[in-house]
Amino acid sequence: MSLQPNAKIDNLEKLRFEKNKLEIYCSYQEKLLGLQLEHFKGNYAKIIGDNLLHYDKTQTIQVNELLDSVNNLIANLLPGIFKGKFLPGFILKILQLVMINTFTKKR
Repeated sequence: MSLQPNAKIDNLEKLRFEKNKLEIYCSYQEKLLGLQLEHFKGNYAKIIGDNLLHYDKTQTIQVNELLDSVNNLIANLLPGIFKGKFLPGFILKILQLVMINTFTKKR
């Protein structure tokens, strides 16, 4: 933004211009955050696994695939209100990764 923290706006036209710039900037940031949230919701299992598992890349992919298969089986056993919901799947994945990290040692 061009406006400095101590800069003075001395007329209404400058104020409106700065307001418009801020609205555009905020709108852009909201869209960017929305895209990042959608990406996370669609890929949370991989993102969490990649960041929490201490295995090499190949092992992490294998563990994630195994956990995703287990999670799909669990999801089919859950009552209908949980099926396809983001939060139960997210919590389940976190719990699984914490358990894996708790019971394995970094090599």
